[in-house]
Amino acid sequence: MMNRLQPMVSIKQRLNQASLVVVVIFVVVAVALFFASARVGNDIDRIVDERLPEAIEVSQFSRDFGLLLSRLGVLQNTFFGDESLLEAESGALQDRLGQLQRQAGDSRIGRLIAELKDRLDNYRQHAEWVNTLLDWRSGQDTDLDELLRVLQELLAERTVEVTLAGGEVDYLEQLVLLVSGYRESLLDIMRLNAMENRRALLESRVDDPPPLEKELRSLALRLRTLTASEPPLDRFGRHLISRIAYYQYLMRLYQLEMIQLNHQNLKLKFLTGQILDALQKLDKQTASAALVIKGEIKNTILTTRLFILALVIVLAVISWMMQRNLFSRHIRVPMEQVNRKLHRFQQGDVSPMQLGRKDEWAEIETTFNGMLAALTRGSDALKESEKRYRGIFTNATEGIFRSTPEGRFVELNPAGVKLLGFDSVDEVLNHYQDLGAQLYHDRSDREKMLKTLYAQGTSLNFETRMRRKNGELFWCSVNNYLIRNEAGTVLHIEGTLRDISARKVAQESLEQLRSYLQNIIDSMPSVLIGVDVGMRVTLWNKRAEQESILTAGQAMGSTMSQVCRLFNPAVYLPQLQETLTTRRPHRLRKMESLKFNAEGGKRYFDILIYPLSLGKDPGAVVYMEDVSERAQLENMMVRSEKMRSIGSLASGLAHEINNPLAAVMQNAQVLNQRLSRNLKKNAAVAAELGTTIETVADYAQRRGCLNMIQAITDAGQKAAKIVANLQSFSRVAASNYAKCSLVELFDRTLELASSDYDMRHHYDFRHIKIVREIETVPQISCESSQIQQVILSLLKNAAQAMSRNTDEPQITVGIYLYNDNQVALLIEDNGPGMDEQLASRIFDPFYTTNDVGLGTGLGLSIAYFIVTQNHRGEMNVTSQPGQGSCFKILLPVEQEDQTFVF
Repeated sequence: MMNRLQPMVSIKQRLNQASLVVVVIFVVVAVALFFASARVGNDIDRIVDERLPEAIEVSQFSRDFGLLLSRLGVLQNTFFGDESLLEAESGALQDRLGQLQRQAGDSRIGRLIAELKDRLDNYRQHAEWVNTLLDWRSGQDTDLDELLRVLQELLAERTVEVTLAGGEVDYLEQLVLLVSGYRESLLDIMRLNAMENRRALLESRVDDPPPLEKELRSLALRLRTLTASEPPLDRFGRHLISRIAYYQYLMRLYQLEMIQLNHQNLKLKFLTGQILDALQKLDKQTASAALVIKGEIKNTILTTRLFILALVIVLAVISWMMQRNLFSRHIRVPMEQVNRKLHRFQQGDVSPMQLGRKDEWAEIETTFNGMLAALTRGSDALKESEKRYRGIFTNATEGIFRSTPEGRFVELNPAGVKLLGFDSVDEVLNHYQDLGAQLYHDRSDREKMLKTLYAQGTSLNFETRMRRKNGELFWCSVNNYLIRNEAGTVLHIEGTLRDISARKVAQESLEQLRSYLQNIIDSMPSVLIGVDVGMRVTLWNKRAEQESILTAGQAMGSTMSQVCRLFNPAVYLPQLQETLTTRRPHRLRKMESLKFNAEGGKRYFDILIYPLSLGKDPGAVVYMEDVSERAQLENMMVRSEKMRSIGSLASGLAHEINNPLAAVMQNAQVLNQRLSRNLKKNAAVAAELGTTIETVADYAQRRGCLNMIQAITDAGQKAAKIVANLQSFSRVAASNYAKCSLVELFDRTLELASSDYDMRHHYDFRHIKIVREIETVPQISCESSQIQQVILSLLKNAAQAMSRNTDEPQITVGIYLYNDNQVALLIEDNGPGMDEQLASRIFDPFYTTNDVGLGTGLGLSIAYFIVTQNHRGEMNVTSQPGQGSCFKILLPVEQEDQTFVF
């Protein structure tokens, strides 16, 4: 059909006709493919509808039963002590078993699930009884502990009564220790209950001894000691022994029930195993059915693929024949004619092109002939343009060059010749054979420039040092461009040269000045920050970097509230804003910082804000000086002066109290002697009055007069002790220093403190964990008894603080060399801690947080005087509420031989 086409028909029309034929063929193939795919879909749908639902149903049932077994396993391991979990989860499992029983297609599986459901109900009943026994056992622990605590309080009250009556309390103190031992044994039993191995108990035998049999029997035997005591302690003992016997009975019931629960576990495991075996057989049948389905689908798809392949081959053959004929007549032959004409044009033939065709090639012929005429006219314009370019090249004030990529000048304008110190272009071209070695002072500069040039195509404002003809060095700014041919190959490098030596000298001078000023600012020991009118950072010295952990580059341009975190912004930002507005300086003294020092102490700064005028861009400078040491010295001086004043007052007060106190104690002693049966004078006076001294003494005994006299004596001794503490603020003693090991002093003091048991504060050093972090330190020159008094006071203070609701009391002690001249002693507790107000007054005399009658508030103040005044040391405390307290003592290694105030 194509051979009969006329030449007057265009190529576009012929292509449209060929395309129409191809479209018809594709439509036929598409229809065939549609019917083939529909047939494949119908066959696959039929196979899936017939075979797949059964396999899916079996797989879903197996997965549901597997999930049920997982939930059953979790219930068996976690129901202990959780009644709500047992009730909710067992009910959910019963409901799910009922659903699976209805869904089971196999009758044998349905019967097994029904039997499993009944077994699960029996298991739940046994589990409920086990939880009941666990609850009863927990109640026994609580009741026994409460009874022992009441017994301890009863014994403590009885001890106080006997002590006041002047009787012997050794027996009662022994009973107190016994009851403490009973409570410790009961705590061990409770701990063993918490650590119970339920797996071993489930697998035990009926004739095995019940859990805790040995411990409960031992506790019952020890409690028999109370049955031999006086009433009502004997009744307490018998009641406790009966409660222990009931405890043993509960543990036996608990053991038997756990054995029955294990039997139920085994029955459940056997039934689930049978169900899994039956499901495994169904899975094998399902797998066989899946293989049959796979084979049928594979055959259907193979048949369809063969049919589609045949259609595609037929279409490809027809399309190839049509395109081959069309390409040969209307594309290849005219293209060869055009190619021959272009070769002749390249050789200089400028005659018009003649193809003799009337289709689209005729338009190409007309266009080529028009372009040929335009090229002839453009040749004259190009010559004129080259003339103008040559004028610019010759008269330019900057050096303009062209060089080879290898490093030789090809062309250079007069300005470039003069810049390099030559007389003519030829002299330059002959002189430079390798620009990198002869022109550039550093050959690597040209290599860097070429690397950028080849990567980007241009290299602008590249600054380097070059060498003139006479060897003189100068700074030059170079601009380079790559000149490529049509294939992309680099032909030349074009660019400009400009002498910038004068500018470089000015830049270097300016940089040296800037560096000098920056070094001055960075060398300052205080923080120096510059800001503009928007409070954005313009200056940030080294000390500012150290305080903020931000470099100057990171801080520049940020606002002060973003980068300056030493203080709350509300502290200084209003004054800074006012300085920027009014141009008046502001000074803020002793401002507390948000940042603590390395030891956790507070820091204080003096802040000076003064305006700065820089023409049109005014700003301000913020100067921050760390005055923490000065503030600490001021606080120490205030505290020292306060302590000295109180000490002077205490000396006079003690002297005034001593006289009436001595009279009270002396008269109480004389009164006690006047009531004694042993003095003859007392008997004689009683006889004169018509009675006997024995009668008077019995009257005083029965009316409690002797106890009142003893109470007066005890109160007087306590008041005398308080007066002695007051006198310790003003008493003068000669120095009696000796070389001592601080570690040994601490060990002896800790041994003394370990024997201290305070019923009033409820602390016992035997129940406090001591953590030692002690290093080897040199001996110190000190008064050993005074340092022991300081350590004992701090240990007692820590123990008293931790007696207030601290579950696991712990004291951490650290001894290390603080510097070459001082040794540090740290005593840290994990008690309730103190707030800032309490910590600031902890060393004040007579200040105490104890209840009335439990302390005078002089212990820590005397310790502070011993360290700071008598031993020229330092003492401070750091604490936060809920995080314990830490007392730190610094003692000098050597002391001056001098008289000190004690």
